[in-house]
Amino acid sequence: MSLSRSQTRVAIPREGAASWLRFGDPVLLLAGLGLTAFGIFAMYVAGADDGQSYALDQLVGFVVGLAVAVPLALVDYKYLKRYLWWIYAAAVASLVFVLVFGAAAGGAQRWIFLGPIQVQPSEFVKTMMVIVLAGYVADHYAGNSATFLRSLALISLPALLVFAQPDLGTALVFGAVFLVVAFIGGAKLWQLGALLALGAALSALAVRLGILADYQVARLTAFISPESSSDYGYQVVQSQNAIGSGGLTGKGLGEATLGNLGFLPEDQTDFIFSNVAERLGFVGSIILLVLFFVLIWRILHISTMARDRFGLLLAAGLGTIFLFHASVNLGMAMGIMPVTGIPLPFISYGRSSLVVSVISLGILQSIAMRSRAESSRQLGA
Repeated sequence: MSLSRSQTRVAIPREGAASWLRFGDPVLLLAGLGLTAFGIFAMYVAGADDGQSYALDQLVGFVVGLAVAVPLALVDYKYLKRYLWWIYAAAVASLVFVLVFGAAAGGAQRWIFLGPIQVQPSEFVKTMMVIVLAGYVADHYAGNSATFLRSLALISLPALLVFAQPDLGTALVFGAVFLVVAFIGGAKLWQLGALLALGAALSALAVRLGILADYQVARLTAFISPESSSDYGYQVVQSQNAIGSGGLTGKGLGEATLGNLGFLPEDQTDFIFSNVAERLGFVGSIILLVLFFVLIWRILHISTMARDRFGLLLAAGLGTIFLFHASVNLGMAMGIMPVTGIPLPFISYGRSSLVVSVISLGILQSIAMRSRAESSRQLGA
C-alpha cells in the first residue's frame, strides 16, 4: 500500500512552502469560514443562558481544527497513503476503546474523556475511513468482485462498532461513503444494487429480530406520520412549527422562541437549523443553505481537478460526508427524512464534529494546491 519516494515527491515552488497558498481554493476557504462563523453565532443566540459557553466551545473547536488543518494543507496529501493501515488500526482501536471504556449518556456510549476534554472518536473515524477506503480503491479496481468485497469488509468493521454504541446515524454515513467511493472507483451497478438489496433485507430482519431497538425504529419512522408518534413525532412537529413561525425575516434574536421556551428538543444539536430558522427566518435560512451549496460545489470542483485517483476518491469521500450530513440533518428538521441524530456540519454544537470538519477542509485544500501546482508546472514546461 505504500508509495515509492518518486511517487510521493512534492513539487514545491522555489519561493517556499508559503507560496502554496496561491494554489489553494479561496472560495472553499471562505465557505468554510462563513459556515464556522454562522455556527458560532448560532450557538450564541440559540443557547439561551448558556449561549456564551456554547459559542466559546465552538470557537475552541475551530482553533484546534485549524491548528491541524493548516499543516495538512501544506503537506502533500499523497503521504497519507503511506500510513493507511496505521490509520485503519487507530480508527478501529479507538472505537473498541469507546465500547470498553467510553462514557455513556442518553443510552449511548460514544465518548471518551481526555482529562477535561470530551471526545467523540466516531467523528474522527469517518474521515479516517475515507482516507483508508480512498487509498485502497485508488490502487485496486473496485469493479473486481474481490476488491469490492475487501473494500466492503474494510468499512464494515468500524461501521458495526459504531452501530454497537449505538449510533445508527453515523453508521449510515459509512454506507454512503462506501457507495460513492466504490462507484467512482469502478464498481458495477449490479454490485451496488445487490448491496442495497442486501442492506434492505438485513434491515427488515433486524427489525423483526429486535436487533434494532424500538426507539431506533421509532426515530426512523416518526417523520412518516409525526402526529401519531408521541416522542420522536413530537420533535418533528415542533421542528416544523419553529421553521414555519420564523416567517420571512424571523422573530429576532431576543424574542421568545420555541427553542428557548423549551418546546424544541435538541435545539443546539439535531434541530439547530429549526432554531436558527425561527430566529432568522427564510432569509437567514437561505444564507445558510447558500453557504452549504458553495461548500459542496467547491469540493466537487476539487475532486474533478485532482491529478490522481487517490485525490479524486479522497475529495469525493469527504464531500459525501458533508453532503450526507447536511441533507439528512436539514431533511429531518423539515420533517421529510428520518430523525437519525446526524449533526449539521459547522453549525450543530459539538467540538469533535467541528474539529473534524475543519481538518477535512485542510485535506481538501492540499488536494487543490497540488492539483493546481501540477497544472501550472505543466503549462509552464
